[in-house]
Formats: sequence, C-alpha cells, structure tokens
Amino acid sequence: MTVRTPDLCVIGAGAGGLAVAAGAVQMGASVVLVERGAMGGDCLNVGCVPSKSLIAAAKLAHQWQGGRAFGIRYAAPVIDFAAVADSIADVISRLAPHDSVERFEGLGVTILQDEAKFVDPRTVRAGDTEIRARRFVVATGSSPAIPPIPGLDTAPYFTNETIFANRGPLQHLVVIGGGAVGVELAHAYRRLGAAVTIIDAQPLLSHDDPELVAMLCERLTAEGISLRPSASIARVEAEGDGIAVVLESGERVTGSHLLVAAGRQPNTASLNLAAAGISATRHGITVDARLHDRLRRHGRRRWRRRCEDHRHRI
Repeated sequence: MTVRTPDLCVIGAGAGGLAVAAGAVQMGASVVLVERGAMGGDCLNVGCVPSKSLIAAAKLAHQWQGGRAFGIRYAAPVIDFAAVADSIADVISRLAPHDSVERFEGLGVTILQDEAKFVDPRTVRAGDTEIRARRFVVATGSSPAIPPIPGLDTAPYFTNETIFANRGPLQHLVVIGGGAVGVELAHAYRRLGAAVTIIDAQPLLSHDDPELVAMLCERLTAEGISLRPSASIARVEAEGDGIAVVLESGERVTGSHLLVAAGRQPNTASLNLAAAGISATRHGITVDARLHDRLRRHGRRRWRRRCEDHRHRI
C-alpha cells in the first residue's frame, strides 16, 4: 500500500475539482486528484460542451427561416445526424487536452485514476494508495436522476449522458423534465427537425423568474414544441416501435424516442462518507455557509470558533 500525505486531496476531476486542483498547486500546495472516470467530468463530456455544440448546430439549422423577413428564401436544410454527432465529438476532443491527465501532471498535480473511498476522517483510499491529506475537497458532481415511473425501467430512453452520441433522426422526442437540461435539448432537437413534447409534474423551469419563463414558453410554443406543465405521469409503455407516456389525466403522449431529464442526484454513494463522519442526504453533503461539511465531534468547539470569528483561514 502506497501512502501519500499531500496538503490537499481533491476527489473528482470535473470543472470544480480541476479548478481547485489547478489553483492550489499553483499557490504551492501539494495536491492529489482522484478521478474514477473521464477527466473533465460532466461539463466536458456530457454537459456544457456537447450541449452547446448541439445548440450551435440547431441554430444554424433554424437560421434559414429568418431569411423570409428580408425577402430571401432558402430551401429547408438537410440534417445529417451522424455528422452532427461527429462535430460534437470533435469539439470535445479539441478541448480535452485542457482537462487532461498530462496537463495537470505538468502543473504538478498527482493524478490517481481510481475510485475514492473514505477509510476514516483523515484517510481516503484509491486503489492501492492511501491519501492522508490535510484537507479534502469532494467535487464528485451528479448524475441523471431516474424517477420511479412505472414501466420506465423497461423502456429505452436517453439521458444527457447518452443523447449526444445519437446518430439518427428523432421523429418525435418526448422529454420528461422541464428544467434547464430538458428545455435546452428539447429546443435544439425541435430546430433540428424533430417533433417535441415536454412533460413536467411542475411548471416548466419552476425555480426561475416566472415572467421570463412565460416569455420562453411562448417562444417554445411558437416554434412548435408541445408543452405539458403540471402534468403527472402514470406510466410509460411501448407503442409500436416507439413509446407512450400515459398521464394521470388519461392522455397518451406518443413518440419515437424518450429523453429523461428529471433532475440530478449527487455522486456520493461510493465515497463511504459515514466512515469520515460526513453527513449527507439525497441532495448531497450537508455543508455550512462556507461549504464545509458538518462539524465532527473532535475539535468541534475550536473549529466553530474559527469559523465564526473569521480571524483564521481554514
């Protein structure tokens, strides 16, 4: 067993973890970064970068319609979905070196490509290495939450982790979830020629400004997207070669493909947080206003005083 004793151990090589690791090592700290999956995390591989690449393609596909106002008419574009997927993969590959193992090792960060698990409050194990760091940063991100809808476990569906690899046309995309991920992907695929329906048990974008959401919903409807806000789903069924989402009202929304974008769940299950005395719920690690985990029993009063008076940096 190899033992490392860095100033900082960062768990997770997504946008947050990489920013912390790069900043800390450049200020002179010794840093070990542990990542069990792809460097760059969601943002590079299945989030910000591919989604904005898809949206850029969708914008180009939609622009031809705007020529009519200027007396210019274009033929409708022909969408090559395999080429769109290739263009997304190309953007990811061009940005990947910025988040790569080689770059961060060049900065002085020690990279361990393995799963991290707490052994005790001061130790994390990753493969055959134990890391006994002065401080730990948990930046493991989140994954798509799959709601317990009857029939969904037997139905084929996309999430944000799989849809960007799609290489074929979608005749009618049904989206479960009217948050940011569901709305942006629905809008992109509508502009790429698919019929689209968005279903959400709550109002669309329920955490955002109601006036702006109302304006956006008008725009989505004007572009041909069918909206079903505040609609509870009873079950999902097969419908020929496609799927049917049956609402509690009895309405059947049928489509060729299904996208589940019903929120996120934290990637903390494998960390063995209890061994470190770290409190967590289904929403993630319980932290204070400074994003520290809950106070542990040892050193509790001294730790609290240092947090409250701000005279010391922790």
